[in-house]
Amino acid sequence: MVIVNTQGIVLRAVKYKENDLILTIFTRKLGKLSAIAKGARRTKSALLTSCQVFAYSNFTLKKQGNMYRVVQSEIIKSFYEISYDLDRFSYATYAVQLINYNVEDEVTNNRMFILLAQTLYLYAKEDIDKVFIKDAFELKFLDYIGFRPIVNRCSNCGNKNLTNSVFNIYEGGAICEKCRDFFEYNMKIDLTTIRLMEYILNNDILTCNKAKVSKYIVKELDKILKRYLNQYVDNRGFKSLNLIESIENKKGAE
Repeated sequence: MVIVNTQGIVLRAVKYKENDLILTIFTRKLGKLSAIAKGARRTKSALLTSCQVFAYSNFTLKKQGNMYRVVQSEIIKSFYEISYDLDRFSYATYAVQLINYNVEDEVTNNRMFILLAQTLYLYAKEDIDKVFIKDAFELKFLDYIGFRPIVNRCSNCGNKNLTNSVFNIYEGGAICEKCRDFFEYNMKIDLTTIRLMEYILNNDILTCNKAKVSKYIVKELDKILKRYLNQYVDNRGFKSLNLIESIENKKGAE
């Protein structure tokens, strides 16, 4: 019998039978896994709070066949504030779905765990640039799953002078002025955006949140990352972004 004590963040909760939940939990020690929480839907259940999506808790898990069972849990942070704002809820949902659909089961990724916990912490705050936090999360997420874009040198020749460079998704990063004519599908990119990408990759997301970034640069970064993610990751989690875009479009029309 295997019993594990670990911190975890609930990515998904599905109703099962009358009072149970089947959870997808991203844990610090074991990576992403499935676990059944018996009786968690009862109003007086000790597991109720810690089995909600976004909840960050200490879990005691017992291995039963191919699945774990939640034996005990203690909430660390519920991030309940996220649910009060549709925009923040949509961005946070997108973050957990991106991990759920693109991270392998039971593969430990402590950097990713910390990134998700810090991202949810930021989305629980009010005074943040939600789009920039999303972009920073995406960029670091790409790094942690092995698709880090090259932004500190030319991805073709290694030239570190990136003045007048472009970004090429298929070449995996920045292309210098000397090499740009050799490639198709280049995207225009400001040198400041390249430097911002390098800054994000080299710092944690809490530090990145303190940066003052112009809306123009955030918009350009957002456009590049959207295409980059479409090329390299499973896009099933993008439904949350479609909701965000529809909300923003309605705001713009008012």
